[in-house]
Amino acid sequence: MTATDDAASALLAGAMWSWSAQVFEPARAARRYARERGSAPVVDAVPPTPGGGARFSRLWREPRLLEEPTEHDALVVEFDRLAEAYDFYVRPFSGPLFAEALDVLAPLLRADARVLDAGCGPGRELRAVAHRVPAGEVVGVDLAAGMVVGAHRAAWAAGLDNTAFVQADVGDLPHELDGAFDLVYNCLAHHHYPDPPAAAAGILRCLRPGGHYAIVDPGPEWFVQISSTLALAGDPGWIGFHTPEQFRTLLEDAGFVDVRWYDLLPGFGLALATAPDP
Repeated sequence: MTATDDAASALLAGAMWSWSAQVFEPARAARRYARERGSAPVVDAVPPTPGGGARFSRLWREPRLLEEPTEHDALVVEFDRLAEAYDFYVRPFSGPLFAEALDVLAPLLRADARVLDAGCGPGRELRAVAHRVPAGEVVGVDLAAGMVVGAHRAAWAAGLDNTAFVQADVGDLPHELDGAFDLVYNCLAHHHYPDPPAAAAGILRCLRPGGHYAIVDPGPEWFVQISSTLALAGDPGWIGFHTPEQFRTLLEDAGFVDVRWYDLLPGFGLALATAPDP
């Protein structure tokens, strides 16, 4: 990474922190008020019953790492390099956003749910979900080996043994995961997917009938237009944002049904899709 790249990344981090302080926090205060009045939105969806429970966290006690390179390894070189520091840079921004997403997704997070984090990074969001599914589990997938190893270390240091970690390209998920999950989610990872249709198809393959796929990412067209240039300059591995309508097309083309968009915080939201029954 060059000095110019470092400067662009620093500019992006500063913009994210500023947006969080000046835009996210007032919006979160309004949503807290709405929750206290019982009017905050939650997903209008029902999870598979019963939940999948613990399985992979009992089988895979150590991270499962790839033995061969993939065609997309170049996209995660910087994530491997920044694995230890990445959480520091994104936490002030992604933390408030994912907290809102968890509140909206609460009906799908049964205590026995089996959940897949498709782009777990350093694993902070994964750990928050693992606390909510004590009789279930969360499996974290990331193509960056450094992220997978660090996320595993942090989860187990926190006593979260209902977790497992796999290095994989989200567009080529291991077939051991087929039909296993009640919920798959990603947070600020979808815009790094090099092949969104392949990722959507693979994630559908990993869901149980009636399971759900939740994408937390930028969406409104006005935000996509103003933020794409900055993301291209400073976000390692950035591919592109989707608007809500583009998410709908992507997910329906992959075979999902009942695709919906939920606003979270200004500029960001949650695309939610359902795996059809056989």
